[in-house]
Amino acid sequence: MAYNTTRRIVFAAVLIMVLNMTLAAAVAATGENLWYYPPTPQGNVGIRRPTILWTFSGLTSDQIKEIYMTLDGKRVDAVYRDDLNSVFYTPQENLEIGRCSVSIAVTLKSGVRISSPSFSFNILNGASEEVPDTPVFEEVRDRINYYRNIAGLDGMSIEKSLNAAANNHALYVINSTNAGHFQSNKKNQYYTGEMPWDRTRYFGYMSPMVAENIHFIQSDIGAVDDWMDSVYHRFPLINPIYTHMGYGYAGKGTKYVNVLEAGALKYNGVNQQIIVYPVDRQKGVPVTWSGLEEPDPLRLFPEAKGPGGYPITLLVSGDRVERVELVSASITGGKANSIDFYSLDATNDTSLVENNAIALIPKDILMPDTTYRVTTVVKISYSDDTQEEIRKEWSFSTGGGELETYRSGTDILIYLNGIKRTYNPDPFIKNDRVLVPIRSICEEFGAVVNWNQETYSVEIVKEDNIITFDIGGKKALVNNRSIDIDVPAEIYHDRTVVPLRFVSEVLGYSVDWDGAMRMVIIHDR
Repeated sequence: MAYNTTRRIVFAAVLIMVLNMTLAAAVAATGENLWYYPPTPQGNVGIRRPTILWTFSGLTSDQIKEIYMTLDGKRVDAVYRDDLNSVFYTPQENLEIGRCSVSIAVTLKSGVRISSPSFSFNILNGASEEVPDTPVFEEVRDRINYYRNIAGLDGMSIEKSLNAAANNHALYVINSTNAGHFQSNKKNQYYTGEMPWDRTRYFGYMSPMVAENIHFIQSDIGAVDDWMDSVYHRFPLINPIYTHMGYGYAGKGTKYVNVLEAGALKYNGVNQQIIVYPVDRQKGVPVTWSGLEEPDPLRLFPEAKGPGGYPITLLVSGDRVERVELVSASITGGKANSIDFYSLDATNDTSLVENNAIALIPKDILMPDTTYRVTTVVKISYSDDTQEEIRKEWSFSTGGGELETYRSGTDILIYLNGIKRTYNPDPFIKNDRVLVPIRSICEEFGAVVNWNQETYSVEIVKEDNIITFDIGGKKALVNNRSIDIDVPAEIYHDRTVVPLRFVSEVLGYSVDWDGAMRMVIIHDR
């Protein structure tokens, strides 16, 4: 079954990607230039034990003789972590509320001494001892990682501080009027900082390299798919620099908010990679997209009529990359062979400058079940003032018109309120229905299951709800009201199994089925 893109409501998401820092200075040491970034955190912090980080480019622990860090005038035991290219310290005890001052000096074996700029941060009143627990949405992580796997990238992991920042911002937006990335109302109980990097720092995320996506639809999986089908919102999901994520969701009435925070814990010392999407030899690519992205990539082309064909992007990742420009490009395939397209790069679209990317949007909807070949030549400018032209060729094939993502394997994924669940025996499909062991699923719903061996019947009790049915029967009594069961309960591997949708819905949960991913998503109503 394909995941139908036409079922989605208006896509009005916006993206911001920020590297809230600049290379601050260079020092000559051991024949090399060592660049460093502004230390973090700076500004307001909402936890009592924030990690202090000072990141370098071109420095290793083998070069260091001594690290001297003071926190409020007292020396602390900071270390240099090669995996982060950073001086690193996390307090072992809660810091006092108020302003904290830090100084850092690094002495190299060569005799060179590097001192950090003076900086401080502010522990706010009401700061937590640790990052609060917030709802985790593993199905969002798995959906993102499915796309990253297609692109040949390692998956993201859910990071607690980013998750808290995303959750809080979703609640802020749902309780505000016309709120997006910017938090302006300090009286809102969910206010944690004006900009995304302020909010992630508030919850203790140590890196200032963050990207934030927002969407306003009910389906969290639909939000991920829409981001991937767009131009700008695609980049945080498939940029290899981002390895951490958090996701927040809020709903009120007919209003829904989806917030993704992507974080790059290590943003320097990153090897260059070229990521294209659709990827080489990808199949089932949609023929078009919604075109309802903000900012609208077609704003640069007033003559454009409709969203056109599915967007094609090329991203160059790596800490030496400064700018990517399109030299030439072509798209061939289908009856017309040569495809007309709109091109976007650093020369005409400032939104692509910070992403080091180019985009090609076919002027017309692509043909279904057709193979297309893309050829690009891009000019890459590096931080050492050198340039390079790289030619990239690849092909992809469209599907029948819908988003045709397919997960390998035969297992069924089940998520309850965002958390992946496993059962014994494994869920299976019978007559287009997913069957699960009844006792396991009902216990997770907070219900009690009673088994009557004499009548071969089952009773489920949750608060005032009582559901009874017989094994093999096609009727069930729900609070003494008879309803049909399209696939009867049965005994399977010595366990009673029932249709998951039936038992979930009668107990008050909503159920969505994603056939392409063989994924069941269950949420409280």
